[in-house]
Amino acid sequence: MVQERRVLVIYTGGTFGMLKNEKGVLVPQKNIENRVIRKLTQLHDNEYWEKNLAKTDKQDYLVLPDGKDTDQKILYKILEYEELKDSSDFTTDDWITMARDIKKYYHDYDGFVVLHGTDTTAYGASILSFMLESVGKTVVLTGAQVPIFQPRSDGNNNILCAILIAATQYIPEVTVFFGAKLFRGTRVKKVSNTKIYAFDTPNFPPLLEAKTTIDVDPKMLIHPRGSVPNDCILHDKLCTDVYILKVTPTITADIIRRVFEGMKGVVLETYGNGNIPIKRKEIYREIERAVKNQVLVVNVTQCVNGMVHGKPLYETGLLLIECGVVPAFDMTSEAALAKLSYVLSKTELNYQQQIELMKTNIRGELQNPHLNA
Repeated sequence: MVQERRVLVIYTGGTFGMLKNEKGVLVPQKNIENRVIRKLTQLHDNEYWEKNLAKTDKQDYLVLPDGKDTDQKILYKILEYEELKDSSDFTTDDWITMARDIKKYYHDYDGFVVLHGTDTTAYGASILSFMLESVGKTVVLTGAQVPIFQPRSDGNNNILCAILIAATQYIPEVTVFFGAKLFRGTRVKKVSNTKIYAFDTPNFPPLLEAKTTIDVDPKMLIHPRGSVPNDCILHDKLCTDVYILKVTPTITADIIRRVFEGMKGVVLETYGNGNIPIKRKEIYREIERAVKNQVLVVNVTQCVNGMVHGKPLYETGLLLIECGVVPAFDMTSEAALAKLSYVLSKTELNYQQQIELMKTNIRGELQNPHLNA
């Protein structure tokens, strides 16, 4: 008897399932399973379904055609959300819903795929990574630059590979598959809005590249096989009083004051190695005042590649360390914001404990070169 693997595909919206409306702009479409997915032979073996599943309790599943990647039969079900969104409209509530659904259906499936709009995939992957405090199965976010309804869609291969990876690979964390590569969720950034290869992890190598085979190097895993229980531990609370502020030559103390007002945490995107203007003392004083009021401020570089060290190279970075701003090391801005939202929601921790957690690698999001120094 052929062994089966089951994957839940959560369809949340995004370009993947969009068509143009009467105004000529792309909007998410309902019922993509029957309108397109079941008609694509690359994504559904209808002959096998009719013969083996159509008159059984598995009739709601789709089935991938046989291929060289596995001897197992891969069945998948699409959970389509009632309200489909462009991912630009996503808020923390949407990601909490996705995380809760993974938790809800955790023991019914062998892996999970989230069809997610590309604009906020980096935020979503990071937030889901932190909320899913322990997950023993593979979770893959994917989407498309060109909608699945169009002949040249990249969505066909993205969803196919995402389902295959979720079904056959042991990668107990949240990931992103796009183009031909699988990335760690807490490391990914969207780097292009036109290219098919839309994502990258500038400070960390991909977990795998889909070639003639799809295999992950076990050395790339945060958790080796057998080290994580096959269960899902969910922390479904997030602090929304967080924001990203980018340092620019026109920044003023008033801008800092206005942004920091009412915030519990701020990601400060700084120049180069983590530098800010120091000759304008009023800017520094506003940041220092916020830190003294226990606003958790995290220092992230504006550079695509590189890090903010805990031992600064320049005087302009040293001042931030001295007033209590937390270095993000090589975290992305998206991961830093997500982690800040997660850490600040842990109200059982005091301010200093929250700072230490921000500096600690908990989901593969950072490398702290000073940890053992």
